[in-house]
Amino acid sequence: MVATQSSPASADTGFIFSMPPAENRFTEDVFFRRLLAWYLPSDMCAKIEPEFTAFAEETASEQVKEWLLSAEREPPYVKSHNKRVRAWGAANGAVAIGYETEYGSYRRIVQHAKNYFFTPVSAVTSCPLSMSDGAAHLLLEVLPGLPLSHPFHEVFRRLTSRTDCWTSGQWMTERSGGSDVQNTETWAVYSPLPNKTGECGKLDEGDYLVSGFKFFSSATDANVAILLAKTAGGKLSAFLAPLTRTVLDENGREKTVTNGIRIHRLKNKLGTKQLPTAELELKDVRAHLVGPLDRGVGTISHILNVTRAWAFIGSLAGMRRCMNIAKSFAKARTVFGYPLWILPLHLRTLAGLEVRIRGLLHLGFYTLALTSFAESTFPKAVLESSSYAPLPSSAEDTVVILRTLTAVTKAVVSKTAVTAIQECMEALGGVGYMDELDEPENIARALRDISVNAIWEGTTNVLSSEVIRHLLNKHHLDIFNNWLRSAIARVKIDDLRSVLQDAWAVQYRLLSKQREYLFDALANGRAIMFTIAWTVSGTLLAIDAGRDGNPVAGEVARRWIINQEGFPREYLLADMDATLPSRRPQEGKERAEWDCMIVWDAKLPEFVPFGQRTGVQQPSKI
Repeated sequence: MVATQSSPASADTGFIFSMPPAENRFTEDVFFRRLLAWYLPSDMCAKIEPEFTAFAEETASEQVKEWLLSAEREPPYVKSHNKRVRAWGAANGAVAIGYETEYGSYRRIVQHAKNYFFTPVSAVTSCPLSMSDGAAHLLLEVLPGLPLSHPFHEVFRRLTSRTDCWTSGQWMTERSGGSDVQNTETWAVYSPLPNKTGECGKLDEGDYLVSGFKFFSSATDANVAILLAKTAGGKLSAFLAPLTRTVLDENGREKTVTNGIRIHRLKNKLGTKQLPTAELELKDVRAHLVGPLDRGVGTISHILNVTRAWAFIGSLAGMRRCMNIAKSFAKARTVFGYPLWILPLHLRTLAGLEVRIRGLLHLGFYTLALTSFAESTFPKAVLESSSYAPLPSSAEDTVVILRTLTAVTKAVVSKTAVTAIQECMEALGGVGYMDELDEPENIARALRDISVNAIWEGTTNVLSSEVIRHLLNKHHLDIFNNWLRSAIARVKIDDLRSVLQDAWAVQYRLLSKQREYLFDALANGRAIMFTIAWTVSGTLLAIDAGRDGNPVAGEVARRWIINQEGFPREYLLADMDATLPSRRPQEGKERAEWDCMIVWDAKLPEFVPFGQRTGVQQPSKI
């Protein structure tokens, strides 16, 4: 039989691959909607649904795509397109929702549920907005002790505004070290102006002159910056400085000049190229003291819960966006006569990614719920509910557990997001490796940009050391133990509860034994921190599955806990192996059917291949 000859392909003819139209990231995400329904009241979910639907649609609009591409084409200079993206995010409440009263005690949950759709398309302007949020939260702590004439009131208003929003930089890192700020070589001299405007002076009339060199300064184009400097006693204090100040020229007219800040050079970075990051030389920068003198580290700690939450939400959102791209590609691609989405190994790979994303989303939104309630109050409906996520029993316990989980969640989510997004890239083959400037669905760019979250606001090692020192300080381990044991006891599925109880008992004994020998605990810090994350996420997955007996939620929980799927096993304590029953077999049609339900929320088609190839094109519709 002679094959029919067709015309050879050219650059413009033949097979041309195209991605299917993007689905609405809110309405099509069954799990995310389920998650919100657990953490928000039903009337609030109904209220935000049309707003989130419209916003998710807007994130895929041609206008937003053009902003993203413009930001990528012209790095790292500060152009109007980047400011437009930032203004769009601010107008949609990226920062403001966290301070407005509309959502009451749930406002941080709603804020970051919306930022879950904003951050992947923000052209990394979510970075300066996160620092603005952190600065606003810090100012909120000190404003009650300041007169109404103090300029910090206006700074707070502008940082949290939707319409005339300011941004804040965060300048801590110096050549002598990043997290070890005690070696700071920036100094602040008390030098108040003799004729300040009013009792407190204007924003550019602070009482201190700050000089030094900041080695890694983000948000170089911000309106204000929070920075650390040593004062006369040699201890660190926190300061807020405007980036410009107003002076009179030779004709007595006002003009705006730099506030003693000189850009030494812009940084060349692996990712986040859309934003300028610089080395800055500070010379007599006029600044206001923030918080108590010589208590700089304690003062800026108010920022950390806020900025770390932005980091882990950005990583979660990045994983979900890249997973969506991988799924869209799989629906459009055909391999050996079958649609890629149904090939057994590809389906298994996507199922593992989906399990990871769901487990870590539970960890992230539980931490956000604690953050939100700690900043305001625990809602009565939540305290009286027997089906809500397991909450601490007191305000003191909340502080201990929140500090632990914020560090754990930021570190674990940010670290595992890098490998998850790399897996999504690989799922597209060579297409995923392409770093095309004009391609908005660019996983290579996402991988470059997401990598910074594992470093910014504390590397994995820094945060694991922080977790260990915090838990082994005072009676913090006992508080965490009592909360987690109580939470695990709420798991209704017997075998899952048993594994979690045994796993946590081993961890608790290990940590208790190492109270007297901190060296071992710190050396095992990564494994301990990742195992805590696995245990807490598994507990939340199992409680969620038991709320309504949802079969897919139950399967995801079982895979996470019994099989340790989705989670990088190499990071877990070796002691966990002894607590697990035999893992379930990894083969069989039943397993594939569950894979399909987890990834596609659909039944496995009858034509699914189990190893054979065919020359006959099979239907591709899910």
